[in-house]
Amino acid sequence: MANPVRIALVGAGVRGQVWARVIAETPGATLAGIADRDKARARHARDDFAPGALVRRDLASALADANVDADAVVIATPPATHHRLVSRALAHGLHVLCEKPLSEDLDEVVDLIARADAARRHLLVGMNFRYLPSSQRIRRYVLDGHLGALSHAHFTYHRQRDGNRDDLNDYVMSMTHPMLLEQSIHHFDLLRYCYGVEVESLVCDSWRPSWSTYAGDCCVSVLFRFENGVRANYLGTWTAAWNRMEFRWRSDFERGALIQREQFDDLVRVDFERGLGLSGSNFKGADEAEVPVVEPLEPCAPFVDDTRGLLAELLGAVRGELDPETEGGDHLESLLLVQACIESLGTGGWVKLRELRDRFSLAPA
Repeated sequence: MANPVRIALVGAGVRGQVWARVIAETPGATLAGIADRDKARARHARDDFAPGALVRRDLASALADANVDADAVVIATPPATHHRLVSRALAHGLHVLCEKPLSEDLDEVVDLIARADAARRHLLVGMNFRYLPSSQRIRRYVLDGHLGALSHAHFTYHRQRDGNRDDLNDYVMSMTHPMLLEQSIHHFDLLRYCYGVEVESLVCDSWRPSWSTYAGDCCVSVLFRFENGVRANYLGTWTAAWNRMEFRWRSDFERGALIQREQFDDLVRVDFERGLGLSGSNFKGADEAEVPVVEPLEPCAPFVDDTRGLLAELLGAVRGELDPETEGGDHLESLLLVQACIESLGTGGWVKLRELRDRFSLAPA
């Protein structure tokens, strides 16, 4: 059996705690060290999940310790720290998995991708929602063409996320675009990944309700045009006026629809009966329309099992067994959608992704 991949974890906060658990519980991986400015928090993660891990205050001291001897680093710190930390890890010759966004500055992202290429090291980004069973099932339907060609989609995410909760990261409270950079980017990434096509252009609006706990815009509305002609309508908010979480992602194909009704599961398929529209009432209720069929999915512990899938990709990449899909270059395409949204907010019009790539001298994905 191959030696375990030794991983150093930077950041023992909300997300870092998940990483500590997943790394410690995964065969073939060893949590060699935990670095956090709050050493008590790092010790807490160590004591809970990996008693043998060394605790250090920062990445530099962890990498300088021969007892850590890491093969890879997982970075779970605020975005403003990512460029510095990823650069240091790559310079040390390590593979890196960094939580999203890789940076809020596109020039920094391009620089990190170039550094990883020069070092011949993998740079993965934590877009773990791709590994949800529901996401994998939607992607399979699209790529297999079982329901015919995709036409349009509607993605809604209503959440009353009170930023003052103790179990949430607080750095987002002062961001200009908290929803876009911290939440919507996951949804944009899912649309790209599951539909297997890039966005041609988009138009965006964002705003902040008066009762929001966030300083910046926490409501986002986007209309996407994909390169194959598919349209997707998106509405996401962290400041809803109902505390019930409401998630709904509907994809309409030639021969039916897929509807995900919960954030982590509850996916149903509708097999379209074209002739049904010629009889019965014009506005059919559930008793007259096609009956949705539940798509059987593997059980999933949210934020844990999907992180296991992401870690498995990192381990496979470090061992040379696979080429990871969630590398920096792919993540850049999702970040470009966020940048396009911000530019659309400034102009009030459509933004073409090709023109944005040309301006940043980027090749298409």
